[in-house]
Amino acid sequence: NGIVVACRLSSLHSLPFPRFAMAGEADGLTSFLFYTLFVYPSCSWILKPGRFPKKRAVLYAVAFLAGLAFLKTGAEVMERGGNHYTKLGVYRTSTAMEIKKAYKRLSLELHPDKNPSPTAADDFAALKSSYDVIMDLENRAVYNKFGDSGVKNNKSTFDETGMLLEMGVFYATWAMLSFVLTLGKSGTMARSWIYTGQIVMLLVEITLMTTEDPLPEWFFPSTTEHEWIWLLHSLFPAYMNGCRCLGGFLYKDVDEETRALLDALKEQNRDVLMVLRDVQIQVGAITA
Repeated sequence: NGIVVACRLSSLHSLPFPRFAMAGEADGLTSFLFYTLFVYPSCSWILKPGRFPKKRAVLYAVAFLAGLAFLKTGAEVMERGGNHYTKLGVYRTSTAMEIKKAYKRLSLELHPDKNPSPTAADDFAALKSSYDVIMDLENRAVYNKFGDSGVKNNKSTFDETGMLLEMGVFYATWAMLSFVLTLGKSGTMARSWIYTGQIVMLLVEITLMTTEDPLPEWFFPSTTEHEWIWLLHSLFPAYMNGCRCLGGFLYKDVDEETRALLDALKEQNRDVLMVLRDVQIQVGAITA
């Protein structure tokens, strides 16, 4: 399996690897290699026929994959740190007055003159930066959709064509990678699962990016659309390799099963014909 994967990866060298358009996001290539070269072989080992009962093997593989994805994504979330809303302790729907009150309270706590921490100046500067972004309605809207990189790049106007082009490159590249990694009849089921997941993820992303305030107020009120898209992108390699493992494990080659059944029927017919011939010979001997 490792040799096959390495050969397939070498054929992908010229492809534009899917990148995440958001600053601070884990490198897509590293995540892809982690799940493809480590997690996939580990799941395949768990799912090896005869190692565990079938249902238990599927349960172990799903638990292993989900646990690793949770730990890896959780570590990435911790590394990213809080967003501007969580730093101020406010929500996406907070009013200007509520933001000002939160900023005033925290600025008194974090001001270098009152905060003995050696990072007081940096903490206060980060608080001021968060306040400046979400107090400006235009910057807040850009931040919700594109994150800090969108604010820094002055994405004040919504470029729908550019956004759709970037999405197209991302999903088309992942589709090509998925196709290459699921070549063969045993990968047919996995490929259909992966493409279905991609379609659902694409629809969710388009909805989040093109709808104004698509998230309900009660639904993780401090999390932005940008962060949900980042989460989808981060979890997709785990989903893809999980589909590969389970699809290959559950795949049944109908042609091979039919061929084996026909061979078994031929053997049975041969045995029946031999028995009938012996009976015929015995009957002939008796009548003679």
